[in-house]
Amino acid sequence: MTQTCILVLGMHRSGTSALTGVLDLLDVYLGTTLMKANFANEKGYFENDKLFKVNEALLSQCDSSWDDVFYNEEKLQHVEEMDTLKAIIKQEFEFSNIFAIKDPRLALLFPIYKKVLEELNVSIRIILPYRNPVEVASSLNKRDGISMEKGMLLWAFYFLLAEKYSREYDRVFIDFNALIQYPQKSIATISQRLNLDLSTKYAQNREKIEEFLEPNLKHHNVSTNVLSHDIPLIVKQILLLEKHFGGERVLVKFDALREELFSYQKLFYNSDVVAVFNELKEVKQYFKAQAKEQQAALHVKDEALKDYEAQADEWQSTIRHKEEILQQYETEMQQQ
Repeated sequence: MTQTCILVLGMHRSGTSALTGVLDLLDVYLGTTLMKANFANEKGYFENDKLFKVNEALLSQCDSSWDDVFYNEEKLQHVEEMDTLKAIIKQEFEFSNIFAIKDPRLALLFPIYKKVLEELNVSIRIILPYRNPVEVASSLNKRDGISMEKGMLLWAFYFLLAEKYSREYDRVFIDFNALIQYPQKSIATISQRLNLDLSTKYAQNREKIEEFLEPNLKHHNVSTNVLSHDIPLIVKQILLLEKHFGGERVLVKFDALREELFSYQKLFYNSDVVAVFNELKEVKQYFKAQAKEQQAALHVKDEALKDYEAQADEWQSTIRHKEEILQQYETEMQQQ
């Protein structure tokens, strides 16, 4: 059986969840255990929870994270353990003709996934969802407190890396706005570019998909035509190439922009700055651990309080019962 894996390569808050949710409605298998919905994504992430945990561990192996401003491809050389990833992909998708994996971290970990999927003889197709970086940054700012500037530069970093890694495969760029406004056209484009028959499934599940892609699914709406002076120049330059995404002539420009972005990174990548960031990371982890301990302590106190309240209720019940007996006894004594 020839298997096909659709990798969804896109920055956080760029419509990756919405797109993968649509793939799920098109009967593209996502695995047994998906990440639960929460306040930041009320309809769900459509992200395999087992692979998410592996991806976190892989980035940790190379002392990195999804918002690492000093990430570079060389860090992946420190990743030695890939057997777990291979085992989970095989276990989750062994009997699926077509399946999809979505996690924004894939834009950083793609070389590892490429190696593992090729070893499993799985054909790779790629969808690159993208969204106005101002909207992405606004959403990250609200969810994680990340500054607008960092959010937009992370968007550029993810976009340029995903674009580079996906060149040798059948791929398609999908605008988040277009997916919500014109889902049928977007699915037809995906079907055509990836040589997959998804349009038939779309016709069968059209109402469910259109209901899922309600306008309220997308917040922080800003037109890509609005390029204010506050947007980093490199982000503007990427957006100006939007009409040519996926074309051959634009590849040289993407290479130049990616090299420029990495050159900025190198200007600040020195031992002192890295030490400061590591210290900040340790402080953040310390306070997270403290918060967890406090939450655990509060939970214990809450349980103890519940026990006390239950005991108090029991004592009150006993007292009422004894008062009733005493009252009955006094009544009998008066009658005598």
